[in-house]
Amino acid sequence: MVSAQQSRQRHPKLRITELTQDLCEFELTDTDPDIANALRRVMIAEVPTVAIDLVEIEMNTTVLNDEFIAHRLGLIPLTSHAVEQMSTPYEGDGDFQEIEFHLDVHCTSDETQNVTSLDLVRVHNHELDPALNSIAPIPGGELQRGILIVKMRKGQELKLKAKARKGIGKDHAKWSPVATARFKYVPEITLDEQGLEDLSETEKIELAESDPTKTFGLHPHTRKDHFIFTIESTGALHPEDIVRQSIAVLQQKLMTLHDALEHSDQPEGVAADTNMG
Repeated sequence: MVSAQQSRQRHPKLRITELTQDLCEFELTDTDPDIANALRRVMIAEVPTVAIDLVEIEMNTTVLNDEFIAHRLGLIPLTSHAVEQMSTPYEGDGDFQEIEFHLDVHCTSDETQNVTSLDLVRVHNHELDPALNSIAPIPGGELQRGILIVKMRKGQELKLKAKARKGIGKDHAKWSPVATARFKYVPEITLDEQGLEDLSETEKIELAESDPTKTFGLHPHTRKDHFIFTIESTGALHPEDIVRQSIAVLQQKLMTLHDALEHSDQPEGVAADTNMG
């Protein structure tokens, strides 16, 4: 006899329907809404990236105060494909990596000058893993003009040092790799067979040729095991990497729970049900 627990076992399947540089759409089937929502939340808050976390302002005569500029710097997405080679201040023995940038801009023109992410100069540290050399601000749009930090007028100056660190969106939104992560249920539409049979030939033709956006009085229902995900990346990671890493994080959480249940103290004669199917 199949137990109730075994009857609830699922084997989720993922099928990518659209993939671009910044967007990924996929279908997740044969799973529960709880798992789908957990996956969405992990994408937003627990997939690590690299972002500017410490800013030292040496000179700032622009119209924006130091805190505003530091906040804008933190929200500039940095390419984070090598993030797995880094550690955070909370991991291991406290030995973590930092990526340092310098910015030194002085406006000498009568025209308004834009200070963008392209003005951030990477300071190379030979002690770091060479793979971390790829970490830099994203180009910023199709025209690759960089992301605007502040506008300056003649005589104004901005000079600073910035250090980027590994982190997750749970600590601060600047580390979140997604601009948006959402899912929707796949609608299940049932036609009234008897109602269609009662239509005349003319009415059937009119129905077929009418506006396809109308519902024609149908009664849609949503399937509780079929979801359509849309993931938009900030540019820090490729969208497919976000999906892949979020699944890995979720699997690690389940394994941690599984191990905790296996090693938990149980009353004599009671066995822990560790079936994670």
